[in-house]
Amino acid sequence: MLNVYTFTSSSSSMSSCRPRRIGVENYITHNGDFEFFKVNGKYYDVEVVQQWLEKVLDTCMPATVDSAAIAGVIDLLRTQGSFALSVRYALCLTLSSSKVEEDPAVSYPSMEEYEEIAKTFENALDEQLEINECESKSVNGLEYISSCKEKRAELVDTVVKLLRTNLEVLPTSKKTNVLGESSRGKKCTAIGRLGKFISSDEEDTDLVNFVQAVVDAFFDNDLLHSTRLFLHDAKGSFGLMVASSLDAHRQTCFAARGQTLSIAFYPKKGLICYGSEQAAVKAGLNYDNPGGDIVQGITREADNATRLDLDDLGGEICLLDWGFAGDSEPAVSPPNHNLMVNKLMNNCVNVVLLQQSDTFKPLSKRLTLLENNEFIKPLTEDSTDLVLKDIQDIPRICADIQNDWRSVGLNRMTAWNLARCIQTRMRAHVDGNIKCHGNTVDILVTGCEVSLWVAEQFCSDLQKSFPQLFVKSVSSNKLLGLFGQELAMPCTGFPDSAKTLDLKDPIVIIVSHSGGTFAPLACSNLLQSFSSSIFAVTSEWDTQVGKQLRAMYSDDLLSSRIFSTEVGVRPAEPCSVSVAATHQLLTNIYGHIAITIISDPAYSKAAGSVVRERDLQILERCNQEGE
Repeated sequence: MLNVYTFTSSSSSMSSCRPRRIGVENYITHNGDFEFFKVNGKYYDVEVVQQWLEKVLDTCMPATVDSAAIAGVIDLLRTQGSFALSVRYALCLTLSSSKVEEDPAVSYPSMEEYEEIAKTFENALDEQLEINECESKSVNGLEYISSCKEKRAELVDTVVKLLRTNLEVLPTSKKTNVLGESSRGKKCTAIGRLGKFISSDEEDTDLVNFVQAVVDAFFDNDLLHSTRLFLHDAKGSFGLMVASSLDAHRQTCFAARGQTLSIAFYPKKGLICYGSEQAAVKAGLNYDNPGGDIVQGITREADNATRLDLDDLGGEICLLDWGFAGDSEPAVSPPNHNLMVNKLMNNCVNVVLLQQSDTFKPLSKRLTLLENNEFIKPLTEDSTDLVLKDIQDIPRICADIQNDWRSVGLNRMTAWNLARCIQTRMRAHVDGNIKCHGNTVDILVTGCEVSLWVAEQFCSDLQKSFPQLFVKSVSSNKLLGLFGQELAMPCTGFPDSAKTLDLKDPIVIIVSHSGGTFAPLACSNLLQSFSSSIFAVTSEWDTQVGKQLRAMYSDDLLSSRIFSTEVGVRPAEPCSVSVAATHQLLTNIYGHIAITIISDPAYSKAAGSVVRERDLQILERCNQEGE
């Protein structure tokens, strides 16, 4: 239980600015890996951070997982409204001597001692609030001081004078042995503990900097800013949700960097879903609200469900604020006042986005329509035997792929774009603009595990049909090891290396049933620096890898780069229908590539084609009879 001030009250009376004694808890969900944390320019391994957190938080580590360490760091950072927490934050993270190391000689104050130190700040703030009330300020006193640099400076000056006086009158013996008893009791002990970290000499700036850091943290370190501070100093991959008992009545915060995170909005249901899998947040499409939808009768376009995919490549933070007690604007501290506020859920929820990259796209352009969208597949119905259902679906799925291939739809438009890329590549061969040698790569096919094994068969067939075409299948993990790290990781036992792959604008085909497996998804970003012709073979249009390609190219059917088996999400662990469907679709793609090449004698000769029109007719007949 701590003294906590409330910032969001619209009343300017002193009673609304008094602290309340309440419990403070922070809660996170995390998908990814927390690897390092930076303090004073130095990065510390997460294991060191975990041991250090036990000391500074004065609590045992609840679990060895890195997510628990994130929760501990958030405990240090989320301090708005509490001087005790702000003092702890400033002492542990902002001093020039702060470091994340276990040092037996360093004994951090207890929470009771932090509260004793905080009383000096509270008394100074209460005095300033009384003055403001006498000046008849019409706004909340805390908000007024928070947004006014001069008022903050006055508070800092007052606290510095009080703390310097307390530190100077403290007996020297108490500065070195603060664990002993003293006539001043708890206050003397707490101030003495602080004196071990901060100099009280007027010539030094330690005390002023410390007090300034405490005051800034007290006013600024709300949920959004705390998440921002964490991502600034943390290394790793994060699909993160952060909540606090201080804010749970009105807001929650999400962050993505190196790990996908999606948020779905269902205005009719009054429901918001989040998750690292795009498919997971579509759960609201399949299930009814207990008691019925919030929006009844005729619905408007604004009532349709939408999804926001956070920028996991550049890094992005999203604050959702639904207000409290009539507040129409989000509760955001001064460092983030410049951020644009968007409205969703029929204007009931404020959305504040903080992008860590320089790219900017309006929110309205980034939302994916989940309802009344022909490309969005709902989740499959529940089944008592998922494996049997997948096996039973194989004939229908393969027939659907064949029927779709004959119509003008997504796959045919993607095939048309692929044919254009093949023609451009072959024309470069004919004109002698491509140097042909053992390292040349014309078509690069990549994936992981089962998808890679299917892709390797496709590459084998394509290479045998066109011996002078350079077709290469490489694991997505190996590509990331070679090109996605600061230091290339050699592929022991494999011929692939940065020197044996001549990746000069090859045609890339990423095969990934889920469209969200880490390595293929990362390659969809990585390979953009090598190729302008990237395609994906996946289970549906609405996948993470599809999102990346739509961001790279124009988000319209004419620019489609996505081949879809239309299998959708399949929760069964064994691979059956996904393998059969991928084989079927790659067979159609193989035939389309072959027709494109042999239709021009110059292309056919340059590729050394051993396939003739008659061969493709037989292949197509087998395809048709296989239905």
